[in-house]
Amino acid sequence: MPPVYRPKLWHLAAIVLIAIFDLGVLYIVLSPRVSEDYRAYYITRTASCFPRLISGFYPLGEPLSFVPGSHNGYDLDTTRWCGFKPTSSTGIRSFGDYGVLKLKFPDPGEDLLLTFTGWVNSDKPRQVEVLVNGDRVGTLNFTGYPRVNGKIIVPATVVAAGKGEMEIRFNVPRTGPPGTNGEPVNLELRMESLRLVPLSEAPPGMLGAKKAESPPSSPTFLNGLPTLSDPAHEHRRLQPQRDGRVR
Repeated sequence: MPPVYRPKLWHLAAIVLIAIFDLGVLYIVLSPRVSEDYRAYYITRTASCFPRLISGFYPLGEPLSFVPGSHNGYDLDTTRWCGFKPTSSTGIRSFGDYGVLKLKFPDPGEDLLLTFTGWVNSDKPRQVEVLVNGDRVGTLNFTGYPRVNGKIIVPATVVAAGKGEMEIRFNVPRTGPPGTNGEPVNLELRMESLRLVPLSEAPPGMLGAKKAESPPSSPTFLNGLPTLSDPAHEHRRLQPQRDGRVR
C-alpha cells in the first residue's frame, strides 16, 4: 500500500501565510502607494516628464539666465522643475508635451511683467501656450528659427493664486507622428533667459508703453496689443517681440 502524506498543522499554517503574503504583494502591485507625480509619469503615463527636486528660489526682479557663465543676472539652476533639459550654451530645451518652471518669491500684491528670450527648432510658424499657476495668460507665435522676446502681463490674481509660488508652464505642440519607439515628435522650445518684474517697477523700455496711474475702464494695451489684466484674458494672444534680448 503506497504511503499517504498527511500534512501537519504547521505545514498548513505555513501555506496559509505564504498565500496571504502573495495576495499582499499582488495588492501592492495593482494598487501602489506612490506620489501623484510618480503615478502620472510611470503608471498612467499622463505626464511627459518627471519633476526635479528644486528649491524654486528666485530673486524677484532679477534676470534669470539659463546659459551657464553668461553673467547676465541670476544663473543658478533652481527653477527648472519639469520638461526642460539641463542648462547649456543655448539655454534650456524642452522635451515632451510641455516644460515647467517653478519660482518662489514673496507676492508683491500687483501685476507682474513676464519677459523672456527663446526660440524653437522649426522653420514653420508654431504656437506655444503659456500658463501661470494653471491659468492661461498668453500664446506665443513663433514664425520660425529667429530668436524672439516675449512680453506678458500676469494679473495679480493669478500671482496670488500661487501663494508665494509661481508655476510657469509652456505647452508645446506635436510636430510629427510617433517614431519607432512610440514616442511623439514635439516642438523643442529653447529658453535663454527670463525675468519677472512688478509692473510698477518695470522700466518704460520693458513695457513699450507707460502704464496708467489708475486703471482705465477699458482694456489697456501693451505694444499695440491688449494686456492680460482684464477678465477676457483667456482669449488673448500676444505676438513675441523681436527687438533684442531680455535685459
